[in-house]
Amino acid sequence: MKRLWLALACLTLVSCGVFDDSAAEAECCEPGAAQTTSPGELPSISLPTGSPVEPPPFSFAVIGDFGTGTKEQYAVSDRMCSRRENYGFDLVFTTGDNVYPDGDPALFEEEFYDPYDCLRSDGVGFHAVLGNHDVKTRNGRPEIQDEGFGMGGRNYVVRIGGVRFVMIDSNNVDMDFLRRATQAEEGDLWTIVVMHHPIYSPGDGHGSEPGFRPALPRLFRKRGVDLVLQGHDHLYAVTKPLRGIRYVVTGGGGARLYGCTTKSFSAKCAARHHFLYVTATADELTVQAVPAEGPVFHDFSTAGLD
Repeated sequence: MKRLWLALACLTLVSCGVFDDSAAEAECCEPGAAQTTSPGELPSISLPTGSPVEPPPFSFAVIGDFGTGTKEQYAVSDRMCSRRENYGFDLVFTTGDNVYPDGDPALFEEEFYDPYDCLRSDGVGFHAVLGNHDVKTRNGRPEIQDEGFGMGGRNYVVRIGGVRFVMIDSNNVDMDFLRRATQAEEGDLWTIVVMHHPIYSPGDGHGSEPGFRPALPRLFRKRGVDLVLQGHDHLYAVTKPLRGIRYVVTGGGGARLYGCTTKSFSAKCAARHHFLYVTATADELTVQAVPAEGPVFHDFSTAGLD
């Protein structure tokens, strides 16, 4: 077992509590300068859970760069619905660009609600982060304020099934939040960071985001982050283990695909529409890339950072 499971499995959606961190990381990050927040109690929402002695396997889906309303988005969403019938999941996390081209609330029904009706009507919830297209309308506030996107704020934390999801707005990285939010609490077996702009990407559309390295990987190693989920490049890619951390780009949810380039850090790159199906157990995280049609085209497991 990777970390001690403390009897109470927690499902909490929080904007983050206060953590004592005297070590300062180098400020970053493009795009946009680093922002800090004042210490203090931030808004939180607690959701009911059971209390198993051991965390059962917890599965969830991940999509990115999807809100187009096109046949490609519907092909992926249809596959998500059929996959859920056979394997099951009750939460979807997004890596941003939820509503193209500009996060206009007039497009929410067409591009965000309707394509996933088969999931939503059966009680599946979403937790999103903001992409560069989402913030073009009032800096993303319509999505933050719409409960369907499941956002506890611009930056927030979701804790469920022994997994700590740190959801960040990478359009303007708040390093103070990130330092506090990546501090694991009792009961957190795994820490997964979800963001839009990729720290590592072999894509030819955008590639790795300038200014994020080395500050973010250094902080993630220090905090014991196990997996980083990113978007922005419209493809699937995963790095080799980089000091124990895998960085995944999942941006194939429906937007026009980009191509792959050769990078030394890359383990796999595929320009395919897809979603991720992730399962967390006490010992490992398993990630599967599921295309709109056909069998799983890539998978890997990681024991993360101890």
